[in-house]
Amino acid sequence: MDTVRLMSRLSEYTDADILKIITDEEYVRISGSHRNGASVHELKHKCGMVSWKNSKTLLSNKRGCAFIPCHPRGVLSLLHIRSIARAYGIDDVRHERQDEMPLDRLVISAKDPLSWHKGDDVMRQSWNTVRARALSAKGGTFFQADDTRRRAPAKVLEPTQLAQLCASRGLVPPSRAPARRITKAIYVHIACGEEVPLRFNELLDWQEGKCRHCNPPQVALLASFRAFLDDMQMEFPGSLKLMKGREQVDRVQKVVIRCQLCGGQNAARSYDHVRYRGFTYCDNTTCDNGYPAQDITHQDEAYYIRVLQDAGVDNLAQAQRRFPRAMRHLSSVSRRNGDETAKNKYLAVCQALAFATNARPADYTEDELVVAFEAAISAGAMNIGHIRAALPAGINNFITRRMAAGDAVHHRVLERIGFAFKREHEIQTLDDALTFIRDKGCASWSEFVSRFPGATESTINAGLKDGVMAEFGWKALVNHSRLSDEALLERVATLCRDEAISSLSQLERAHGSLLRNIRERELTERMCERQGFEQVSNWQGMRFDELLAFLRDCAYTSSSDWHGSSSGSYKYAVAQDWLQDLSTQMGWGKYKSLSGSRYDSLPETVVANLLHLFDYRYRAHPAIHQFPGFGGGRSTGDFQLEDPLLWVEVWAYGVDETAPRGMFEDYPARRRYKEAMYLANDMPLCGIEGGLFYRNWRIHGIQYPRGLSGFVRHVCDRLTRHGYPVTYSTELLHTLRVSVSSQSDSPAIEL
Repeated sequence: MDTVRLMSRLSEYTDADILKIITDEEYVRISGSHRNGASVHELKHKCGMVSWKNSKTLLSNKRGCAFIPCHPRGVLSLLHIRSIARAYGIDDVRHERQDEMPLDRLVISAKDPLSWHKGDDVMRQSWNTVRARALSAKGGTFFQADDTRRRAPAKVLEPTQLAQLCASRGLVPPSRAPARRITKAIYVHIACGEEVPLRFNELLDWQEGKCRHCNPPQVALLASFRAFLDDMQMEFPGSLKLMKGREQVDRVQKVVIRCQLCGGQNAARSYDHVRYRGFTYCDNTTCDNGYPAQDITHQDEAYYIRVLQDAGVDNLAQAQRRFPRAMRHLSSVSRRNGDETAKNKYLAVCQALAFATNARPADYTEDELVVAFEAAISAGAMNIGHIRAALPAGINNFITRRMAAGDAVHHRVLERIGFAFKREHEIQTLDDALTFIRDKGCASWSEFVSRFPGATESTINAGLKDGVMAEFGWKALVNHSRLSDEALLERVATLCRDEAISSLSQLERAHGSLLRNIRERELTERMCERQGFEQVSNWQGMRFDELLAFLRDCAYTSSSDWHGSSSGSYKYAVAQDWLQDLSTQMGWGKYKSLSGSRYDSLPETVVANLLHLFDYRYRAHPAIHQFPGFGGGRSTGDFQLEDPLLWVEVWAYGVDETAPRGMFEDYPARRRYKEAMYLANDMPLCGIEGGLFYRNWRIHGIQYPRGLSGFVRHVCDRLTRHGYPVTYSTELLHTLRVSVSSQSDSPAIEL
C-alpha cells in the first residue's frame, strides 16, 4: 500500500491498486473497474450500506463510509435503526419506502414516520422522537405502544378559533397564532391596552380580573387576605408588603387585624400566624368571636388528645386553625433545648392522632453511627454513597449538618470500622502532602492549587506549604513589580545569561511571573529584540503552570474571551483536559461550588455540590474523546463519575422546547446530537433536566415543581436510578440552598 500511495498521477494506478484501497477501507466491490479517475465503483461497506464512489474519490481522504455509524454525523439508514432496535428487543422497524428499493440503498431522515413492531404491539413514531425520549438517559423508555402512549399534541391553533376565544375575554389576539399551544403568545388587554403573555391553557382560564396591570399582585393579594378575614368576621385596614422580587406576601411582617363584632384590635402578629396558623379569633375575652374555651396552654397531653379527638380534627393544619394557642404552645416549647418533657408531650399528641410531623434534628454519637454503618454494610452497601442511601433520614441529616460545619464525622467512623474509601483532601502531615502530590503528578505549586483546592487548603492550614516547596525544589514567585522597566530588562538579560535561556518559551517556563510583568508593561518586543527571541506561539509540550501564567498575562475575562483570542492555546488545553482546572484558577464562572470549582449555571453548581456532599468522585467538564462536538472540534461533558463510569449532562432545554434566539437557538439540535453520540459509543448517560430549576416539568410521568426543591429531588432520582444512590432530605435541601444563596438572588433558590 505504501508504494501505491507514492504514485503521483492517477493514470499510474491499476485496478488492482484501487481494489486494494477498497479492501483496506473494509468495502466489498459489487461492480465497477478502474480505467480513469471518473470510473465508478459500487461498494458495500461493513455496515451493510451500498454507495458509489469513483476512483478519484477513493484516492482522496473522502473515501470513508458516509453512513451512520461509520461516520458519527453521517447519513441515516433504516438498517442502522433496525440494528439499534434489535438491541432493545424490537422485532421489526418499517418505513413507507422500504419496498421501493433494497434496504442497503435506502436513505431516510430522522423525521420520517416509522412503525415499530414488538409482538402484537405497534408504535408509530419518528426516530427523532424515539431517540429524544429513550436515549437521553440509561433508563429511558424505548418502546411505548400507541394504545398506551399519551395522545398526540393538539393541532395548531387556527386564527379564527383564537379570535373567538379572545373576543369573549376582552383580548386582542396576537398577529400570528403560536406554533405550539405550550408557547407563550403576546395578547393585548383591551381595557388597559397592556400586553399579556399567555399560553393556550392560561388563555382558556383567563378573566379580566386576572390582568396584572389592572389588578397588580399586591392589590390582588390584599383583597384575598381581606376576603379570608371577612369569613372569620375580622378585617385588616392596613397594607401588605411583598417579598423582594417575588409576587408573594412576606410572611414575617407584622399585621394587626380588627374584630367586626366588637371593634377590638388584636395584638400584632406575623402574617404567617394569622393567615396559616389560625390566629383569626378576637383577643377580647368577652367577645363572641373569641378563642374557644378549650384553647388553653400548659395542660398535659391527655387533655390535648381528648380535645382534638372531640373536635374531629384530622390533621395538624386543622388543629392549628381550630386551637391556635394550644398548638402554638405545644410546638414552641418542644423546640427548647433540654426540655425533653415538652418535646415528648408534643410527639405524644401527634402520634396519638396520627399527625404527620417533621422529624426534629437529632445528634448521634460515633458509637451509634458505627452500628448504623455496619448494618448498612451487612445489607450489601459497597461504597459511601450506598451506605448513605441505606441510613435512616435522621442520621443522614446529622451527617449533612456536620459536613456543612466542616466535620466529616462519617469519614472517621468508616476509618474506625476499617472501611476503605478514597480521601483526596485529608492532609494532616508533611508525608500526607508529599504522597498526595506525587500520586497526582503535580509539576508545580500552582498546578496543585488549581487542580486540588481542598487539598491545598488543608496543606496551608496545617502549615506544610514551606516543607512541600522545599521538598520539590519549588520556588515562591518573586515580586518584580517594584523594579523599573530598565531594571526589569536587565534582570531578564542576567537570567538568560546565567541559566542559558535561549527562547521566550524557556523564559516563560522558568520565570512566569517575570514575563507577566514584562507583558503588563508592554516590554515584550524590546526584550525579544535585546535577547534575540522569536515571538512564536508553540503550545505543544507546555506545562499547566506555563499555560496558566500565559492566561494571567493576557488577562482574559472568560473562557470564551480566551477561545476567541488564542484558539491554539485553548484547543491545546482542551486536549490536555485542563479546561476546568484553568477556569477555576482564573476565577471564570459565575458560581463557586463547595469543592472550589466554578460553573456558569446554578443547576450545574447544585449538582456539583450534591456530588461533593455525598463523597462521589467526579470530574467537572471532562473532555470527550469518543466523538467530536456538534460543530466540529472537541466535545466536553458536564460531569464524569468514575466508579462505575457514568457521564452526566445538565440540559438547559428539552429536545422539544423552543430555546430563545441567540446562542441557545440551536440548543435542542445540539442536545439531540450529543445524546445520539453517547448512545452510538456505548457511553452510559444520566441526563438531568436543568430547566426544571426555572420551569415546571413532567418527567417519566412524575410532575416536578420548578425551583430548587423540585430540581434537587429530580437529581436525586436520576442519580439513584443510575447506580449512585442519593437520599433526598430537607437537611440536604437546606445545605444546598445555603451553598448557592449567597451567590445569586434567583427566586428559584427559595422554591
